[in-house]
Parts: sequence; structure tokens; C-alpha cells
Amino acid sequence: MELFEEIYGTYFQAIRKTLLDANEKPLTQKEIEACILRVCSLESALAIIPKLFTGSWSPLLTSRGDGRFSCALCKEDKKTHKNFLKLPLTRLQKSWLKALLEDPRFRLFFSDTSLSQLEEAFHEIPPLYNMSDFHYFDQYKDGDPYEQPEYRKIFQTILKAMTEHHPLFAAYESRTGNQLTLEVLPCRFQYSQKDDKFRLLCVSLYHGRPKKFHVLNVARIQACRISKNPVPTRFDWDISRYQKQAEEPVEIRIHNQRNALERCMLRFANYEKQTVYEPETDTWLCAIYYDPADETELLIELLSFGPVIQILGPEDFLAEVRRRVKRQHELFYSAE
Repeated sequence: MELFEEIYGTYFQAIRKTLLDANEKPLTQKEIEACILRVCSLESALAIIPKLFTGSWSPLLTSRGDGRFSCALCKEDKKTHKNFLKLPLTRLQKSWLKALLEDPRFRLFFSDTSLSQLEEAFHEIPPLYNMSDFHYFDQYKDGDPYEQPEYRKIFQTILKAMTEHHPLFAAYESRTGNQLTLEVLPCRFQYSQKDDKFRLLCVSLYHGRPKKFHVLNVARIQACRISKNPVPTRFDWDISRYQKQAEEPVEIRIHNQRNALERCMLRFANYEKQTVYEPETDTWLCAIYYDPADETELLIELLSFGPVIQILGPEDFLAEVRRRVKRQHELFYSAE
């Protein structure tokens, strides 16, 4: 029996929401109708409601005899019932997930056991794309060694400490070769596409108190282990107040061309932003707040968007943009 025209359409969503609510508590017919109308249009509701009460979809509901209805899919285990109503993956989604499995960065977030289960689940699915299909022309070649067992072990230890909110002891080698041992509160990872490296944003502890904000290259962490020491009382895991910020944000104008807004939001997802739409110019004004240490990387990323964005300020940042563009122009014509 074909229950729904499209599993991702409004019919499925309306029925799914109704059954979930009816499993939490029995609903009257009016409550069911109101639930359906919250999800879909009146026209769709007029098609759904008769089928649900007197038509081919009526086996989905059980009448309790008091004017109320409950879900007929699962009468005892609510958790199992919710699993019945999970949206199945389409072949395209499975193909996309299979492609992600080939990305060594994606694999860092899963244990070997989980990866084996995923590979088995998708072993007959062709990947949507291959990693070899991409060529990064603006990326350094000395990225992190994602596939090395020691790197994976360190990454997953950090991830465990981060997700469970534990302090972390880390042996770290600085750029100058100095060996440091730090107890830190790991707050989040940051990925640099230009460097192809992961960084750990964390706050060091001194005698059990938050001391200083650090950005540690994960590849420079020689060893680490979870600390048994308690997290300081009322520590704010949102580390924005520990981070340095430039005195003024970079202001850009995003033109409504070539999907520029969505591309900018994805590319600058790790920055704090404020974006406002200007209907008279059909553009978006975006202020990007950044750490001065990331200025060069931010500048390169902005230049990569070409004419779909316009950098408005601040003046010091604009001067550096002009210098780089002028230098590129000179290099281009000197090569002829």
C-alpha cells in the first residue's frame, strides 16, 4: 500500500508529526486536525484528514472509544516508535555519505568500529564524488597527517575531552621547538582550509583557574591525556571572551550573484558576523569580527571571492588588500 506520494513532502511530515504527538498522549480529532494544519496547507489537510480517519491511512491510528486517538504503530515502546518514523535515507544521501567516508578529515570524528559499520552499511553504494576530483590551488601541501594512527589517537582524545567537558593535559612543541606541558580546557576545533590543518582553541589552567587563551596546532601536540581535575566553577565554554579581536571588523558588501551569500556564510562560518540586507541595492552588508592572528588568512579568503563581494573597510585592511592586488598585477604582467 502506498501511504505517501513523497516521503519528504508535506504529507509525510504532517502524518509523522501527528503520530509522534499521538504517541505522547491521545488526541481528539480536532487536535489532530490542528496538528496537521500547523505543518501543511489547508488544501493538503483536506486531502489528508479523510484518509486518516476513514480512508486507507486509518490503520495508523487507534480509536480509544472516548473520542481520542493514539498511534497504532507502537503501543509500548515510545523509543522504538520514534525509530519507525525516522526518515529513510535516499540513494543520493547515501552516495554523499559514502563520499564523505573517503575524506580523512571526516574519519577523524569516528572510532575505527564506527567507521567499519559505516563502510559495511554503504559498501554497495557508489560515492557521489571522489577526493581526487578536487584540486586545491590555494592550499599549502604540508597539511596535517590525518591518516597517521598517532594523530588520530590524539585527535580523538581531544574530541572526547571536549564533548564530555574534561580538562586535558597536552605535551606541545611550539614553532620555536620549545617543549611545553599544558593543562587546558579544550573548547572547540578550528580548521584552516588554506593551511589544511586543525587547531585546538583552548584555555590554559593555572592552579585550577582559567589563565590564558591558546590556539594549538593539533599536529604539534606530541601526546595528551584527559585530566581528572575538576572544571573550574562557572567556566564559560563559549571562549569568545578569551579571544582577541581586531579593533574594527572587516566590512564587506555581498552582491546577489552566483550564490555569493551562501558561499560567504559557509566560508566564514567560524567567524562572528553581523549581516544586514539592503533592499534598495539588493546586497548584504556583512561585518566580520576576527582575531588579528587570522588577518592574512581572512584577507586571502576574501580575495578568492572576486567581484561578487566588495571590501569596504577598515582602511588599514583595505590598504593591505590594495597592496596584494597590485603585487599580483605586477607578477602577472612581468611573466609575459
